[in-house]
Amino acid sequence: MTHTDPLADTLPDTMARIARIALHPVVHVMGDANAYGMARGLVAARGATIVEIETNTGVTGFGEAWGPPGFCAAYLDFVAADWRGARLTDHGALFHRIIARNYHFGVQNGLMALLSGLDMAVHDALGKEHGLPAHALIGGRARNAVPVYGSGGYFTADPAQGLAAQLPRFRDFTCCKIKIGRGIADDVARVRLARETLGDAMRIAVDANGNYGVDQVLASMRAIAPFGIEWYEEPLSPADEEGYRALMSRRDIPVATGEALYTAFAFDRLLAPRAIDIAQPDLALCGGLSQGRLIGQLCTLRHARLSPHCWGTGLGLAAAVQLVAAQPAYPAVAESEADPPWVEYDIADNPLRDELLIEPLLPTGGMIAVPAGPGLGVEPDRAALERFRPR
Repeated sequence: MTHTDPLADTLPDTMARIARIALHPVVHVMGDANAYGMARGLVAARGATIVEIETNTGVTGFGEAWGPPGFCAAYLDFVAADWRGARLTDHGALFHRIIARNYHFGVQNGLMALLSGLDMAVHDALGKEHGLPAHALIGGRARNAVPVYGSGGYFTADPAQGLAAQLPRFRDFTCCKIKIGRGIADDVARVRLARETLGDAMRIAVDANGNYGVDQVLASMRAIAPFGIEWYEEPLSPADEEGYRALMSRRDIPVATGEALYTAFAFDRLLAPRAIDIAQPDLALCGGLSQGRLIGQLCTLRHARLSPHCWGTGLGLAAAVQLVAAQPAYPAVAESEADPPWVEYDIADNPLRDELLIEPLLPTGGMIAVPAGPGLGVEPDRAALERFRPR
């Protein structure tokens, strides 16, 4: 018995195909003295890989793959035979064929980061081929601008750059998020400082980066809830799915998570039992815009909120804006949407976001206008790609 490849051509067509794939590793080094981060530890450098595809029609598309430079590079030769020569429109079938055929690998790895960047780049190229913004390819425009919250309040190596020094950067936002997770007393002190500094009108969320167990989270929630907290992000390890289910019925604050979850399958395990209130996919590692759209649909089905995690380059931010632009307001109608989906906007100095693009996406009044141009609506500066290449 012979098997035929369902993706093989049966009739000639004129659809654009992937002719070339290139990877551009980028890094921004802060140095040990200026390191910052979360309860689990600090980082002295930030990096990613920019994925570029070129079609046989001469169109280029760009995406972002999560992780340190080189994290996903080893997988390029592994997938190149499938992707080179493929029609842009076959990207969904290719994605699922690769993860099904190589199920022993799992999905929490550099392969998924690479596939995420490829998916973003394909959507960028498809949009350019047809003169459409990416959100038009994943459901259409539900909003003309997306709200962004200021994300920071980091733990720092230099006490002079600590929370008190960072809080003024939140003044241009209506919502902010700070790091906690180093003990209940410290959680209270940090939240109190943020509330007293920023005032009652500021919406404040917190992020423990999974550094607690259920009992510690519940104690932390009880202690900081009186300060008015919008959501409690990554209260538990991503592996503790049972913990999230146990936490949900006892929480004092809405629960958000997702930056370390790969593919919609992982989100479904938390959304189906309604174990989280807010899903936070990172499009540079969860599978790109295709998986992001599927996660958004799961949020609609489970009446949960969507709020993409975004802590990389300007391309990842652009993809997140496109995803949220297409997320329906359901169960509300757009005209009376009480709390539109948020996109994360890091307040730390991030040249990989602000200098990598020819025209970076900048918030105004806590909002980012949805780009009207085709694809992701932004374009990398090739000189900047070279400037941030690790030496």
